[in-house]
Amino acid sequence: MNRRRSVSAFAASADRFVAQPLVVLLATVAGGILLDRHLDWSLVLWASAAAVLLPLWYLVWRRGWNSGAVAFLLSAAIAVGGAKHHSHWNLFSSDDLGRAAGHRSRPVCVEAIALTGPRRIPPPPPDVFSSIPSQERTRVTVSVVRVRDGQQWQAASGRATLLVDGALVGFGAGDRLRVLAMIRRPDGPRNPGEFDFASFRRSQRELFELHSRWPDSVTLVQQASGWNVRRWLHGIRRFCQDQLERYVQEPQSDLAAAVLLGARDELSRDRAEDFLVTGTIHLLAISGLHIGILACGLWWILRLLAVERRWSLVIAAVFVVSYAVLTESRPPVVRAAVLVVAFCAARLSGRRGSVYNTLAAAALFLLCWNPAVLFQVGPQLSFLAVATIAWFGPLLAWSASEDPLRRLIAESRPWPWRAAGTCAGRLGQLCLITTLIWLVALPLVMHRYQLVSPIALVLNPVVWLPMSVSLFAGFGVLVFGGIFPPVAAFCGSICNASLALLEQAVCWAKQLEAGYFWTPPPATWWVIGFYAILAAFAATPGRRFPKRWRIAVLALWLAVGCRIGMPGGEASPRLVATFVAVGHGACTVIELPDGRTLLCDAGGMGVPTSVVRAVSASLWSRGIKHLDAVVLSHGDADHYNALPGLLDRFSVGAVYVPPGMFDSAIGPLAVLREMLERREIPIRPLQAGDRLDGGSGVEIEVWHPAVGGLPRSDNANSLVLSVAYAGAGILLPADIESPGLEDLLAEEPRGWHIVTAPHHGSAVEQQEAFADWARPAWVIFSGANPNNVWLAAAAYEARGARVLHTARDGAVRVEIGSDEFHVQRWRGDWRAP
Repeated sequence: MNRRRSVSAFAASADRFVAQPLVVLLATVAGGILLDRHLDWSLVLWASAAAVLLPLWYLVWRRGWNSGAVAFLLSAAIAVGGAKHHSHWNLFSSDDLGRAAGHRSRPVCVEAIALTGPRRIPPPPPDVFSSIPSQERTRVTVSVVRVRDGQQWQAASGRATLLVDGALVGFGAGDRLRVLAMIRRPDGPRNPGEFDFASFRRSQRELFELHSRWPDSVTLVQQASGWNVRRWLHGIRRFCQDQLERYVQEPQSDLAAAVLLGARDELSRDRAEDFLVTGTIHLLAISGLHIGILACGLWWILRLLAVERRWSLVIAAVFVVSYAVLTESRPPVVRAAVLVVAFCAARLSGRRGSVYNTLAAAALFLLCWNPAVLFQVGPQLSFLAVATIAWFGPLLAWSASEDPLRRLIAESRPWPWRAAGTCAGRLGQLCLITTLIWLVALPLVMHRYQLVSPIALVLNPVVWLPMSVSLFAGFGVLVFGGIFPPVAAFCGSICNASLALLEQAVCWAKQLEAGYFWTPPPATWWVIGFYAILAAFAATPGRRFPKRWRIAVLALWLAVGCRIGMPGGEASPRLVATFVAVGHGACTVIELPDGRTLLCDAGGMGVPTSVVRAVSASLWSRGIKHLDAVVLSHGDADHYNALPGLLDRFSVGAVYVPPGMFDSAIGPLAVLREMLERREIPIRPLQAGDRLDGGSGVEIEVWHPAVGGLPRSDNANSLVLSVAYAGAGILLPADIESPGLEDLLAEEPRGWHIVTAPHHGSAVEQQEAFADWARPAWVIFSGANPNNVWLAAAAYEARGARVLHTARDGAVRVEIGSDEFHVQRWRGDWRAP
């Protein structure tokens, strides 16, 4: 009976809260079809389905068939959402510059409107393993209005992110700029498991990106008018950041800007990663936590000031909407703002708000605004947290229904006892809700971040208090900074102390031995099934599925996930070699038939963070958590500088190096040796003639350096490794060059199917000599720009070899079996070259 009443109530209110927005959204999509020059049949099909389903819903609802009405209405919502998403994702103006941009950078001169003010991106902190020093950069979101073609200007369009090396000042949001930059399409993932930046940009309606090396290449053409809304908002945000920089000390002022204004760009990667690995990254993303704390604080202040309840609700709703706009209306903020406004509207109308209905309203609002954000992990986690609170609400309800006798006894105790009991009860509730949210969100976090943070169960309840204090004090700085400096200074000191305490707790938690660990992600189908089961539990009355059956189903699905839902490095009759795309660097993962894993080199030019992520994603996509051996070819940083980061994510059995690589090591090599010794990882030298145990049928042989080495550079003494299995061979010559190359060419060639180009393809004459000697079927270049090695590639192709470049083709995977030999490249999925 209760279920029938809930369905009837939903259907009865659907026309007001769901159907009308769907009709408006459908009309918008239909208008887009009529105004667009090209007819898109997929969009027409989605819109037609919605146009048929909405009248069917109305007819069924009018006849009182509530269950059928709900089904038709949900189907119509899916159809309208599909139409809006298709329109958002695929329909762009015919003069959008993204249509002409390619993956190869080329110069362009455009005029554009700045949609945001300049956002400073600080350089990463000094890193001994970084081969190239980094500098400060500036990011601006722009909307192109015209492009220069020779001496003529042509109308153009397109939204893009402009990235400038250096500090960019002198303009704000709404200003018209002239930009000399390099234009290109964003790159998709080059390795399996990597984040897809191209799809993320596309979800923001950005098909291209602009990069300028000098701030002087961006000039102001026309300042925005005084009535420009973007200019107002930018001015307010800039004023707020100035107040925080003035009254909150460094380095906490950057953290205060991230917590209060959502300006996370100015936080260094290392500080942001501390919050990520400890499970507190949500503190840096303005979401329901921030909105809820500030809204509750404002509500109690208004009540203490004896403001009428009705006006308090109105002021709270206006404050939340204004704050969401000030923080650039990010999806979690929008979701929280919709919930607060719906709650205030329900209280004003004398109704009891439904969390599930307001969540649906927030989802519908985001669907109208930008449907792609519903597929991003941030909004998903935000919705999931609120749904968890709503689902487990009965467990979290305060003890209003306690036994009257116990309540009478509690009220008779002294006030210190009552206060302590109240605090303990509230703390218990906080611990319970953080634990429930952590457990429910864990599969999604593992799938997206490959991370499990048990320390978050302890840390989140602890940092709640300093987080609340810092929010209130920081907001005091924003309010009083321009009108009453002494109060602002006092609030700033409190905010500084609270944020320092919060960050100290996060840093302490990161140092704990078992505070967090990295793990391969569960399968997508398993994660979807997990949340489908939870959704079915939430939507189904408990009496129809008893608790013991629910526990049994959930336990069974967890067992399925542990058994087949997690990728695992298991033995197979094939040898698999993956040449990871790391830019100008090198990394090869060799999976032996017996299940062991060999990593050959791991490094790249510049800051090693991106290489660590690329290699980690490739390993986790294969279910690899342990590296049985790591072979470092020589002492150039672009071949080993990612290993320190990988040591934090994977266990390592042994490290093999050429003789003398760590002898009298200084700088980064000395630091690396100390890290290996601290982890008690053995370091073993290899030289020509040595062999590694590859298991049955696998031959792993060292061809260079010769005994005693050469009195030349590290490159000349590079370790050259040969791997053979089932009649096929792979040769990894690293950065070998003269005179070491001559020593290698003096050996009798074996005939390899796969080789990597020595020294990333440089020195064409040496490449030709190597090609004549090795005569490979496939040559893989590991570098940042295929155009820099086209002569070397032509030399190999002239000798009958097929050439792949990791910057152009993505990661390359070679599978060798007893009767099979496959070469594939990664461009979103594995495909034949």
